[in-house]
Amino acid sequence: SSGINAEWPLRPGEAGAYFNKIQCFCFDEQTLNPGEELDMPVFFYIDPEYVYDPELIRRQSRDVQLHYTFFDTDQQHSRFQQLSEDIGAFFRGERMTAPDFNIPTGEDIIKINEGVYKTVVRKGYEKEFVEPGSTVVCHVTGFLPDEEDKVFWSTKGGNPFSYKAGIGTVIEGWDEGVDGMSEGEISKIYMSSKKGYGKIGNRSWNIPAHTNIAFEIEILAVR
Repeated sequence: SSGINAEWPLRPGEAGAYFNKIQCFCFDEQTLNPGEELDMPVFFYIDPEYVYDPELIRRQSRDVQLHYTFFDTDQQHSRFQQLSEDIGAFFRGERMTAPDFNIPTGEDIIKINEGVYKTVVRKGYEKEFVEPGSTVVCHVTGFLPDEEDKVFWSTKGGNPFSYKAGIGTVIEGWDEGVDGMSEGEISKIYMSSKKGYGKIGNRSWNIPAHTNIAFEIEILAVR
């Protein structure tokens, strides 16, 4: 087997301010065996304000191109790459290790596992439930519980987010927290950095590596 990493330049570069990547195979190193075919999903959205950017209007540029470059990596290279990333993170003042996961407290807190907890804000209709393979339509607000609930993403006031549950199209903690929710339910899902964006972080939302995160999710439909 061979490990692969990927780089993803975005063109035009100005589109990066409007390009928001939610989940991507490139957040983690992938393993591809000889002769194997592998689906590598990418979930993103582009802020509608993109079409009003004066520089892009001047250049008459309305298309966004996302390119991926794959390259082999072996165990030695992976160790060197991680060392390089750690050194870079140190000089940028970023976290190099995962912080403590401050477990939410209260009688209504539900433990999903050691890294995921949730609290139900509003009960659902108890008819259609999220399960692996379901198509879920939801409103989502992502926030940072360790930074006074600073919001980094929200679909409220805009189009809802749709995805297929239980197949890795969203981060692990999200999938685990939403499993079993019913239509109409609103829950807050808290997860440790390991269940979130881990040592990679999420550049689209300026989430550093090793950051505990949370989502308030309203299930609009389960199909």
